[in-house]
Amino acid sequence: MTPAMTPAPDETESEVRRMLRRALTRAVAELGARVVDDAVFGWRDRSIGCVVERGDSRLWLRVVWSRAEWARGHWWTGNRDAGEIRSVAKPTVIEVSERGDGPVVTRAELMTLATGTPVSATPELRAAPSVDGAWWTDLRHNLHLVARTPTTRTAVDPDGVCRRIFVFFGHELRTDPRRWRASHGDLHWNNLHTAPFGIVDWEAWGLAPRGYDAAFLLCHSLAIPEVAEEIARRFRHDLETEDGVVAQLYVLTKLLTRADGGEHPELVAPIHRHADRLLGRTRPTRPLTQGVNS
Repeated sequence: MTPAMTPAPDETESEVRRMLRRALTRAVAELGARVVDDAVFGWRDRSIGCVVERGDSRLWLRVVWSRAEWARGHWWTGNRDAGEIRSVAKPTVIEVSERGDGPVVTRAELMTLATGTPVSATPELRAAPSVDGAWWTDLRHNLHLVARTPTTRTAVDPDGVCRRIFVFFGHELRTDPRRWRASHGDLHWNNLHTAPFGIVDWEAWGLAPRGYDAAFLLCHSLAIPEVAEEIARRFRHDLETEDGVVAQLYVLTKLLTRADGGEHPELVAPIHRHADRLLGRTRPTRPLTQGVNS
């Protein structure tokens, strides 16, 4: 079968994107598929993907790249390892191929095509989502099934979690990894689908503090308070535990790190307000430079 080519890059396209297009075209040929839609790039050009046909099936082909010394570990094999998770609405990896090219390794993953559409075009929520009560029920049910999955994979590092919370917020909190549960690990709004419900992008899944997925979604919803409150209410039995608080604070450190790089500036103030609520702090109502007797 002759593969269709991805759309030609324009002259201003980066070398990383050109490399990814070449890798995708090569993977399409090696896997005996045919491109049927335009390719799209993933977050910070770490990957490229498109809809392909093979036989009578429409599938999704994703190609991710890494430097050779980093092309290993849980995140590298996460999508395929997620086959261990049963009865969850997610894609299933069918075939994988890897190829080294000097200092770079590319990994092609051919998987079933997720139906539905992303709830949001961005990881963080910028408007109220078009989801109903049944969607929320599906989310809760699927996260429950994920949490019950036995695994030795880890989504986050225990020492890193505690260290970052101390560095960002000045509080020494502890979490016992023996209590941790399997989590998606990157549960933001662009990884959730609706009509029908589905969850995509499983490369980060593994053990994390209880409530980590709900915490991840809540913190990515802080710009829309009514949605954050909905998540807090529906997942309160996880989020109000000690580990649930740890999970929320840790996700806030991740969001602040990205905000420092220029992403989602609108979330910075809500992030700090939420951290204050979790830690029982109040902020001064006047600037610190203003005198006490002013």
